[in-house]
Amino acid sequence: MTGPAVTGAPAPAALPALMRAAVWHGPGRPLTLEHLPVPRVERPEDVVIRVRAAMFGAALVRAVTVGHPRMTPPAVLGTLVAGRIAALGPAVRHLTLGQSVTVDPHPPCGRCDTCRHGPAALCTARARVEPGAHAEYVRLRPPLTDHVVAVPTGVSAGAAMLTEIVACVLDATDTAGIGPGQSVLVIGCGPVALIQVRLALLRGAERVLCTVNHPARRAAVRRAGATVVDVDRAADAGRAVEADDRTAQRVRALTDGRGPHVVVEAVGRAETYRQALALVRPGGTVVGFGGCPPGTTLPVDLNALHYRRIRYIGSYHYGPGVFRAAADLLARGVLDLDPLLTHRIPLDRIGDAVRTARLTECLVPVVEPWKD
Repeated sequence: MTGPAVTGAPAPAALPALMRAAVWHGPGRPLTLEHLPVPRVERPEDVVIRVRAAMFGAALVRAVTVGHPRMTPPAVLGTLVAGRIAALGPAVRHLTLGQSVTVDPHPPCGRCDTCRHGPAALCTARARVEPGAHAEYVRLRPPLTDHVVAVPTGVSAGAAMLTEIVACVLDATDTAGIGPGQSVLVIGCGPVALIQVRLALLRGAERVLCTVNHPARRAAVRRAGATVVDVDRAADAGRAVEADDRTAQRVRALTDGRGPHVVVEAVGRAETYRQALALVRPGGTVVGFGGCPPGTTLPVDLNALHYRRIRYIGSYHYGPGVFRAAADLLARGVLDLDPLLTHRIPLDRIGDAVRTARLTECLVPVVEPWKD
């Protein structure tokens, strides 16, 4: 993140021997607060961060409740993190003790076939925040140490923690070509959808619509700058069709009868993907941002796809340089994410994290290991 970094802070005290961390022992079992050894600088390139904010998002809710194919218990979960530098190896020259930072948790390796021939966003190499972000301290090693960015004064740790999510949305926004004069529909009203609304407006979109199926989210959607499109909840399949028809009528009425230029699916369900393809205007673009469970399928009207010249883009992760571009947006103050940080979870209440994250009024739950 560009901008003035906090470099004048006094050197922190020596690291303690033990720290508190939230440990996951398997699907269906609650997170437990335990004491683990504090990670140390053991190699010249090591960086230790005192964690001030860590994400507890939908992926971790799924992991804790039903498991995750890339997560093996016991483990400390969490990859999105912001904090202050607590210790540095002698080879780390671009960071200083006490500096506020965040980190790109999944940078491309730059060496594999995918990185060399593209798209680098799909690089399968995975570095690791050790032991996981839901702890008082974490250690970073290369390549992560090369992807630590300074957080300037005025950007909160919680907002900096969301840089990776902003990068994902920014990549989708730019790949879709969202720009001046366009109408954009965002399907979904969670934090990703709200960030998409803001980025579409920053790119010059003339009008941004956002579907809302939770009345508690209407105010947040309006604050983000979007026009609310209320979605009726249907109790059965027949009413679902009627509800979809009413939604389509509302969207077309707000887009000169033609539909939006770009539709972003930010829910991750087959029915909302179908809705996105049906609502986009002829010649428009559908961005598939929401992740669906493996095996999710959708019948597609190929005749309509062909003759209406609909462009479909699957959007996942981001390419080289996008994380820093997202960090620059935060540094410039053009993207206020603090209103999204609705719930804060201290480590001693980590057992409530899943319940908190599932609250309708909860947008972004932030794990805060320290009170300062």
